[in-house]
Amino acid sequence: MNELVKIENNQILIPNEVIENLKEFQKAKAKMDIMEKELKEGLKSAMEKVGLKKFIVNGLCASIKDATTRTTVDSKRLREECPDIFEAYSKTTPVSSSITLTFEE
Repeated sequence: MNELVKIENNQILIPNEVIENLKEFQKAKAKMDIMEKELKEGLKSAMEKVGLKKFIVNGLCASIKDATTRTTVDSKRLREECPDIFEAYSKTTPVSSSITLTFEE
């Protein structure tokens, strides 16, 4: 464990200050994500307007990738219509456990 999360008498203890800090961090992160998205959209629009594919200023480098298409397999349909083929070409890989934190207001 670490000093932020402790176990005492088989109970998990997290100081209220840590929980409040985490809430504030998630709110700040959400705001920053919105600001980043708005900046990217505005910059991309401006670059397209003036015909730039790459823009560099004060250490910031922005590059526009051309639109493309992607081909994927409809695994649900393949599993339903051709289960033998689906099984033959399927592979299983391990995925690490994870934790999701949400806060109720």
